[in-house]
Amino acid sequence: MRGLILIYFGLFAIACSNRSSQNNEQLDYESFANSLDSIMALDQGIRKKFMDAMQANEKIEFSLYEEMNRIDSSNQVWVINKLQKYGWPEKSKIGDNAARAVFLVIQHAELSDIETYYPQLQALADRDEALPVHAAMMLDRMLMYQGKKQVYGTQSSGQLRDDGSWVIWPVENPETINERRKGVGFTDTVEETAASMDAIYNPDEPLPSVD
Repeated sequence: MRGLILIYFGLFAIACSNRSSQNNEQLDYESFANSLDSIMALDQGIRKKFMDAMQANEKIEFSLYEEMNRIDSSNQVWVINKLQKYGWPEKSKIGDNAARAVFLVIQHAELSDIETYYPQLQALADRDEALPVHAAMMLDRMLMYQGKKQVYGTQSSGQLRDDGSWVIWPVENPETINERRKGVGFTDTVEETAASMDAIYNPDEPLPSVD
């Protein structure tokens, strides 16, 4: 019996040691940032194809949507694996470009992932370790996916009009929206954002009815 007890405590000590070493594991920020350069190129490259097709009034092929989904899914698996282990990294440790890449990958993820990681991004933005405009854009997208009005007017949708035209998703308190935008660092107004998206902005836009 004494031998079994010693074996048990020996295994327990090894397990505790393994957990301790895992908890103390540090993210290789330089390697992480370098990998994010490639992820950024993939994320933005596929979206440039979309923009080029839209500006040329060309039909967007289904294969392009499939390609984007494959790229986004692959990027999200890699980035979310890192975030699960280490949390959202500070901008000062990975640089502005890598910080933007992490933001874009989660911004293009499913609602459940955005809901999981938005609080971390906002907490970093509150102490100047992430861009407040990134936190604002992610909040708006989360609210839009939840069927709620957005705060900063950064998101548009092609599902609010029968003709499929793009519209700025409904906003709350439109009379002060540009003040809120300025407060977090946006340099353009919601009207200018709409124009850049070739989208309609109606300050009184209602939320779509839920069937």
